[in-house]
Amino acid sequence: MKSILTDACSPVLWMCGLLASGLLVAVTAAAASPPVDASIADGQRPATLRVAAAQPRNRTIDWKLTDPAEVLRRVEQSLGELEQLIRKAGEARCDAIAFPEDTLGMGKWETAHPEQLNEVLPDAVARMLDQLGRAAARHRMYLVVCNNTLDAGRTRHNTTFLLGRDGKELGRYHKVNLPIHELDKARGDRFPVFATPDLGAVGMLICYDLVFPEATRCLALAGADIIFVSTLGGAAIGDEDISRAAFRTRAVDNFVWLVVAMRGHGSMIISPQGKVVAEAPEPDGLAIADIDPFGGREGGDAFNEQQDMRGRLFRERVPETYGILTDPNPPVLAKVSSNVTKEEAVRIGALTFTTGEEQFKEAEALARAGKTNEAIAIFQKLCEDCRTSWIERAARERLQALRSPAPKHETK
Repeated sequence: MKSILTDACSPVLWMCGLLASGLLVAVTAAAASPPVDASIADGQRPATLRVAAAQPRNRTIDWKLTDPAEVLRRVEQSLGELEQLIRKAGEARCDAIAFPEDTLGMGKWETAHPEQLNEVLPDAVARMLDQLGRAAARHRMYLVVCNNTLDAGRTRHNTTFLLGRDGKELGRYHKVNLPIHELDKARGDRFPVFATPDLGAVGMLICYDLVFPEATRCLALAGADIIFVSTLGGAAIGDEDISRAAFRTRAVDNFVWLVVAMRGHGSMIISPQGKVVAEAPEPDGLAIADIDPFGGREGGDAFNEQQDMRGRLFRERVPETYGILTDPNPPVLAKVSSNVTKEEAVRIGALTFTTGEEQFKEAEALARAGKTNEAIAIFQKLCEDCRTSWIERAARERLQALRSPAPKHETK
């Protein structure tokens, strides 16, 4: 049998390094069984289900739009195009499809127009659930979509929805781990798991959640068999290679299936063994794999092999030694400080998403046109207004290049 040890870091390295796997995963090529009705009994489950992680191209709604009716018209246009991805998954006989974070592409617009959220956001989310829900139901598919939401008390959450094969909501999850620039939204306070008859126990996470291994572990300990990840970014602070390793590690850390849906690139399906079994080829593509949500967890060491490695992994934990994980002020915080306050980070994030990006492009255009002094003035202002963001880092690089004397040509 071949080892399931991968190039990604894995918690099973403490074992003898003789972990075994007999998992065979058919990726998109195997013939799919007809969609299974949600009312089936456990004993009638199919051997595999076909799942898809959507990879829509960027459909971000222009933040400069001020007319709510026009914003909703753009939402309808996006929904019509996203329906085609559902149709494509249906034609491929998929049983489930997941979409990325900010499914509607409204994130930048929301940042620029907080005073209009009540007029637009609840309506837009309702249309998403209705239109995409009905499209998925036509193919008897589970559906996962993710967008910011606004409740009656005007509390905003980043929310993922799980819809059943009939298009009706089975559950929702509010993002718990918010990056500092998103702290104008409310955090979720739990990691729920939702039971389904054929897809297993389903958990959901959103983007920055994956940077915290505790989030995936909480869902796994609650019994999740498959975790849908709606995201716009990676699973680690680092480059794409590090992020990919982190996604794989989150899967094998917990012996769960991960279905990662990302905008534009990076959508993939990862087995409980940490193997990437399917990837989307291009924007508006689908990563599709035939999986057994209840299987693929064989493993062990030289002394004991398990059909489902969770049977050992979670019994061999030592939770009484992990108290520091729930300490809100662990010793490390006395050693390090943050370079930005919560309020500052929210302001910088909003500026970076909107006028800051526009001004950066303007300064680059001026630099290309030879208007160096004007470009330098804008870049300097951006370094002050958008400090700690990518705009400051990029602006400082541009300033250094613009201020450097032109190389002298050698004379013969």
